[in-house]
Amino acid sequence: MVDVIFAENIDFKSADVFVLVADETGKSFISDKLKMLFGAEISKGISDECKELAYGKIKSFDVIVDGKMRGIIIAGAGSRNKFSRASFEKLGGYIFSKIKSSDAEICVLSNCESANHESMMAYLASGMMLKNWTFDKYKSEKTPEKLKKIACKTGYIQFNKEVFAGLLKIVDGVHTVREMVTEPANVMDPDKLLEEAKALKKLGIKITVLDKKDMEKQGMNALLGVAKGSDKPAYVIAMEYKSDETKPSVALVGKGLTFDSGGLCLKPAKGMGEMKGDMTGAAVVIGALKTLALQQAKVNVVGVIGVVENMISGSAQKPGDIVVAMSGKTIEVDNTDAEGRLVLADVLWYTKQKYAPEIMIDFATLTGAIQVALGHEFAGLFSNSDKLCDDLQKSATTVGEKLWRLPLHQSYEDDIKSDIADIKNVGSGRGAGSITAALFLKHFVDPDAKWAHIDIAATEWDSKERALSQKGATGFGVRLMNDFICNVCSKNGGRK
Repeated sequence: MVDVIFAENIDFKSADVFVLVADETGKSFISDKLKMLFGAEISKGISDECKELAYGKIKSFDVIVDGKMRGIIIAGAGSRNKFSRASFEKLGGYIFSKIKSSDAEICVLSNCESANHESMMAYLASGMMLKNWTFDKYKSEKTPEKLKKIACKTGYIQFNKEVFAGLLKIVDGVHTVREMVTEPANVMDPDKLLEEAKALKKLGIKITVLDKKDMEKQGMNALLGVAKGSDKPAYVIAMEYKSDETKPSVALVGKGLTFDSGGLCLKPAKGMGEMKGDMTGAAVVIGALKTLALQQAKVNVVGVIGVVENMISGSAQKPGDIVVAMSGKTIEVDNTDAEGRLVLADVLWYTKQKYAPEIMIDFATLTGAIQVALGHEFAGLFSNSDKLCDDLQKSATTVGEKLWRLPLHQSYEDDIKSDIADIKNVGSGRGAGSITAALFLKHFVDPDAKWAHIDIAATEWDSKERALSQKGATGFGVRLMNDFICNVCSKNGGRK
């Protein structure tokens, strides 16, 4: 674990790498600091190459001073009127990419700190810690963590310490999600996912588990139909964290397909291994509950996840089957690979009946169509409430986890009408697959509650590095929910 300290006086002589963070007007700041540390000649040579301090522009230099090699990193923070938590955290991620292989002591100085941006050092450090994650559990040769200490110079020591302590708890939740999603499906099966949820008990979270018999009693035939092809058990797991019941009641619902073969509508072999990540929605719910409990947040939240495998066997669900969901609605299973919405249909209805939340938000790797529409930059947002969308967008802007709202228009409903049942689980045409999936879910939520569906199928995993994550699992959604529940939702009451 990297030791991050905040101090007004730092022993710069003992440091081996210096990070100077400057806004677009900061050339003189860089020149003065380098002159103080290394002399006029080095200062002029480097500052002449740092005329442009646009946001995210990073330059690295190695210099020899008194026979010792020193590293210098100049990081552009851009325009002051665009400073934000999201911009500083991303910048911290960019900086960490340059220093992660160093076993030296790192010192960070900046000209960006002000009365309006007291916690910028905490946000920079948070971005570094978000980026500081690897998964080498199954490698014979482990990746050594060389970086030991980062010292940040600040005039707001206690303020940054307190903010950073809270941010570290959020980082913990994000890393938890990344680890769960990266584990192979032969490890992260339904029983293991149940273990992960039960581990929250020690944080004061109440756990309720429904097994097959319980679900049969509840009439959860949509979920159980998906489970028929697997020899692994299926579960519905509820996690209650209610430290202040005067706050708006929020339910987080997650899709937990620990592996999705597509069922009898088998997926292509290429890329099927990525379907271990089809439980990311459930992982995000667990990660979000963990961050809230670690922070001892005064909130009123329940997380409910449906955990199951979609596999092939002689007893597997078949295309054309009809199931009766917990709500009593009949569903024609037109495609066994559209299983996540079947699971969520029963979990959403159960959550509505059991907990009657004012706000319900579900996370699911639901459709490949969302990647076609939005790529890897944005998660798809669908909702029956303009106010909820506005509030979620506030949090998305604050933390930098992007959302893009798509329509839930009645004109798409005809696509999921069935000739022999109330509804079918896929649309008739090739287009608007994410929209028809969201409209399917809408049938199983309380129209009087504010509901949002967030399709994270394209943002939960990336084939390249991002500012705050390595290649692979991103943990998208944890920071979004933490900000929404702790800050936005609690402040405005979360009501219509």
